[in-house]
Amino acid sequence: MPETRTPARTPRRSGRVSIVDVAAAAGVSRQTVSNVLNGRKEYYSEDTHSRVIAAMDSLGYQPNRAAQSLRSQRSMQIGWHIFGEQLQAMRGFTLQFLQALVKATSDVDHHLVVFTHHDDDALQVFKDLVARRTVDAVILSESGVDDERARFLAEHGLPFASFGRLAPDLPQHWVDIDNAAGMHPLVDHLVSAGHRQFAYIGAEGGEFWKAERLEGFRTALAEHGLRVPANAVLHGDDAAVRAHTRRLLARRNRPTAIVAGNDAIAAVVVNVVHSVGLRAGRDVAVTGFDGGAIGLFTEPTLTSVRIPVERIARELVDRCLRQVRDGAVDGPGLLVPTEIVRGGSA
Repeated sequence: MPETRTPARTPRRSGRVSIVDVAAAAGVSRQTVSNVLNGRKEYYSEDTHSRVIAAMDSLGYQPNRAAQSLRSQRSMQIGWHIFGEQLQAMRGFTLQFLQALVKATSDVDHHLVVFTHHDDDALQVFKDLVARRTVDAVILSESGVDDERARFLAEHGLPFASFGRLAPDLPQHWVDIDNAAGMHPLVDHLVSAGHRQFAYIGAEGGEFWKAERLEGFRTALAEHGLRVPANAVLHGDDAAVRAHTRRLLARRNRPTAIVAGNDAIAAVVVNVVHSVGLRAGRDVAVTGFDGGAIGLFTEPTLTSVRIPVERIARELVDRCLRQVRDGAVDGPGLLVPTEIVRGGSA
């Protein structure tokens, strides 16, 4: 049943704030507050969710986590597995996604447990999770399509959700963006600004989203009758990116626009542009792909494709909790749209 809205009452202020006080402040029923706390999204609207969370914040409501865990036989914790390279300083997107996951889990009265693995055996830590049941569900990121972690969790019945598409024979508990489609409005923007000579620089690695972004870039250029020369495309590490950018800018017919596969690389490109006496956004356009905090720290700020991490985090948490609550859940994965964030770099 959908939530029922009752007239807001002034909650009592003495003693510990209770779920009844929150319900009164939000103008909803006690059951609706419980639904929000336990992530039962089919029973409340986004507006109701916002009002309940606002009431909790204003009253300083602290749910009794121990009692909830005892009643439900759940840990009230969701794990997020990361690879060691995700913690590198240049991986600014990791922090952005972490912040979104912390908020999404907190909004449904859960804790986020971040963990990694040692050596090359990523599955050992998952074997421990299954044996100990220290978390109710696991969120995966940096997923390969045929992800061994997802396959292991599915075989052992531990709920999970993946930021990244999964193979058709795996449960489709994933949320992702269309990387190729995200490149099209960015290229349209650059072409409409008069750019005709392009370069592309991406991070090293064979992950599918890196290939998709380059393919989307090439396809979008082709729709305008343009192409990027093979010697103007690079996937590499930080040193290779810097050296390649310098070579590009030293050419007689240098590119007027450099499209980067993520914001961290775009920030490196902006620095190199400035180091050779040029200015990003004036002498050469530079764009990224993430739309996070890194782009705000460059001068000028980055034009980028924004990944909606807040929505992705909420959807991942919701998919996890639906499995915890209802068992195996069938259904397709979810592609969420991106958008362009316009800064001064292009």
